[in-house]
Amino acid sequence: MSKQTRTNLREENIICFAGADWWYHNPHSDLHIMKSFAKQNRILFVNSIGTRMPSFKTDKFAWKRIMGKLKSLARYLKKAEHNIYVLTPIALPPIRGYERFVSIMNKYLLLLQFNIILRMLNFKNPLLWVCIPSVKDIALHQRRKIAKCLVYYCTDNVAYYTGEINHFILDMDIRIQQSADVAFFVNHRMVEERKKFNHNTHHLGHGVDYDHFARYNLNHLPVPDDIMDIKTPIVGYIGVLTDLDFELVRYLARKNKDLSFVFIGDIYSDITVVKEEKNVYFLGKKPYELLPNYMQKIACFGIYYRKDNIFNCYRNPKKLLEYLATGKPVVSVDILELEYFKDYLYIAKDYEEFNYQLHRAISSDTPAMRQKRTCYAKEHTWDFIADQAAQHIVSFLNR
Repeated sequence: MSKQTRTNLREENIICFAGADWWYHNPHSDLHIMKSFAKQNRILFVNSIGTRMPSFKTDKFAWKRIMGKLKSLARYLKKAEHNIYVLTPIALPPIRGYERFVSIMNKYLLLLQFNIILRMLNFKNPLLWVCIPSVKDIALHQRRKIAKCLVYYCTDNVAYYTGEINHFILDMDIRIQQSADVAFFVNHRMVEERKKFNHNTHHLGHGVDYDHFARYNLNHLPVPDDIMDIKTPIVGYIGVLTDLDFELVRYLARKNKDLSFVFIGDIYSDITVVKEEKNVYFLGKKPYELLPNYMQKIACFGIYYRKDNIFNCYRNPKKLLEYLATGKPVVSVDILELEYFKDYLYIAKDYEEFNYQLHRAISSDTPAMRQKRTCYAKEHTWDFIADQAAQHIVSFLNR
């Protein structure tokens, strides 16, 4: 009997080896895509087992990462939403110098847990969606034994996460891509560099929860107390504070005493250089649901990644589309991927140009420019991105 041709992804059991944690990170791209897939499929979302062991010697924020993971482990397996189960597996953290041993041990630890959980959830013949190279051994084993398809979805050049190349992570990264039936990268540069390892490799950009972030346009959301009395105009940054150029922020703050620079998100960077600046504010992490409330007060958004870190050079910041959904102007340092968005934001090559572009963004914005940004975001929802991915996956399944 001939195989029935399908045009969309439905009635599948999808195991997502995520690059983030459902419970203590604000929603990452893999979570958004799985929510879209969950409308017609069942999802087992496996929280990240990490790519490195937090070091108390070199990372003064290690305790925050460890506490977040312990809280997540306490939930272990839980139904989060309709058609979505979330698993925080018991696994060994990657230890520098013992990566291969840890990887093999985790393969068997995860196999033991999956043998029980997949039976319990009746997950048969699953599709694997892999976002993190540290699960290479279990993912390739499952592809050989039980899975119908392996999809590799890469959002960052994780081999350079610490700023220096980790050859073990790079090797796992490439091995998964080579073994994948379909591979996606959110960064155009990585598609070009890595297509040689797998011909079925494609660019898949980020999407945006447009309806959520465009809510600020309703103009009647309650303004949170901690931003209400901050002097305007406000230049805002929303997201995890890691690998940011706070020397740039200090330069801007001193040049623009009439502006307030507000940061909303968990702090994983040394902010000492700006702590004395009276017009720089750190409000901490806020619930995802409240972010549009804060955005009401922001006049312009800034993206301040350090350009001396090669990991940042490969970034395609998910937050950009969230900013564009508000229609408000965005000024960013010149990382390569943002050249594809140059019609929608202001790009600066150095501190002086960033300051110039910041003034342009605040003083010269127009309703037409705002509409152009919101229209782009509205066309790139997570459902749209999930549909793009599904087309490539279904094309493979129909072969």
